[in-house]
Parts: sequence; C-alpha cells; structure tokens
Amino acid sequence: MNKFFRFNFTKETLVAFSAGAVMIILSLIMLLFCTDSFFDKAMSFILRDLLMIFGLGIVFVSLYEGREGKAVLKEIGFTGRKTPLSLILDFVFGAGLLAMFLKEEVPSGILEVKNLYAATYILVAGIFEMTFIYGYLRASFEKAFGIIPAIVLTSAFYSFHHAGFQPEFLHLFLVGLMYCSAYYITQNLLIIFPFFWGVGALWDVIVSSEAGEGIKNLESFVIALVILALSAIWIFIIKRRKEGAV
Repeated sequence: MNKFFRFNFTKETLVAFSAGAVMIILSLIMLLFCTDSFFDKAMSFILRDLLMIFGLGIVFVSLYEGREGKAVLKEIGFTGRKTPLSLILDFVFGAGLLAMFLKEEVPSGILEVKNLYAATYILVAGIFEMTFIYGYLRASFEKAFGIIPAIVLTSAFYSFHHAGFQPEFLHLFLVGLMYCSAYYITQNLLIIFPFFWGVGALWDVIVSSEAGEGIKNLESFVIALVILALSAIWIFIIKRRKEGAV
C-alpha cells in the first residue's frame, strides 16, 4: 500500500476525527470566557488546562493508545528510531530558527520573570501538542490516509485548536506543516521537541503574539505546575494498574 496516499477509514479514524473535533470545540467555547473575571479564568482553566491539555493530551492518549498493552510513546511517535540523529537535528533546527528570529529582532527584557512564567506554561502545553496533535492525531491520519494527507490534516487541526486563544489560522497552519514534515525525516518526535518546537512556540507566543500577554503571570506558572503534578499522578496510577494486572 502506498505510504504517501491511501484510504483506510476505520472506526479508529472516526475516533481520531471526533477527538480532534472535541479539542476544537473546547477551544471555541473559550471565546465565551475571555475577560479577566474570576469566573472566566476558572472556565478557561477547566476548558483548556483540565479538559484539553490534561484530559485529551494525557488521560485520553494514555488510555486509548495504551489499550491491549501497547507502548503509548511508541504508538504516538516517540519511537526510539534514530534518537541521536533526531536530537541533533532538533537542536540544529532550533538553533537555526532562533538565529533567524534574532536576525530580525532582538527583544528587550526577554528574561524577565513574567516571560519565564509564560515559557513554563507554553512548554507544558507543548506536551499536549506532542502527545495529542503531532502524536495521536498524526499517527491516526497516517494509518488512514497516508503521510501527505496526515501532514495536511494534522496541520489543520493544529491551527484550529488555537481558535479560542490565538486565532492566527494561516500562520499556524504553515507552522504545523513545518513541524509535521520535519517529523518524517527520522519518524521520531524528538526531532521536533523540545528545541525546534520550543524555540518556535516561545518566540511566537511571548514575542510575536498578543496571546502571550494573558499568560505572563504567576497564575499561569502555578497552573503549569498543577498540570504537571496531575500528569505525574495519572502516569503513576496507570503504571500501578498495569503492574497489578500482570
């Protein structure tokens, strides 16, 4: 079967489209809660942080991809394939991207505490993008339609998942194309994360986008730590359940 184009639409494909639609719907609902009131901030925390980042990115992916004893990380693209090369290219691509950005603009005050708060939150959100979007969705679309449609579909979902907080659709679609295409150089997500994706995301949100202003605060830093803690607890629970089933 052609690895670049195929058609093998299954129940698994329908689940992937449905999960991706849930992600976009959660993002769109956030548009209803965009003020600085306590209620709106609480709703944004529930929608984006609990349901999207933790719910879809950690709980859903670990349960769905880990069924029947499957190795979750391998299933979504952290394959161990060409790991040294992937990490080297990840660093080189990230350094090249940073050099390109700095050539255009050298931002002042980039190491201010508020930016470090935002950076922490962005990197935690990046775990969700790797596990759910570039991992689960991309792998599901590749199995159903082949590599080329998977790149395009994943990039579209990546773009629209920002609808509720960073609606820069064409720009983000092109960013998605860049990262998805890079993955297929080694077929290991370590070629994207953490350096290549990290440089792009941090610069894009903290320096270039107004969306970054909303997370340059202590609240975002605390939320990031909460999500990390919940993720660690969940992984511990899953690991204990597997050990108990043996």
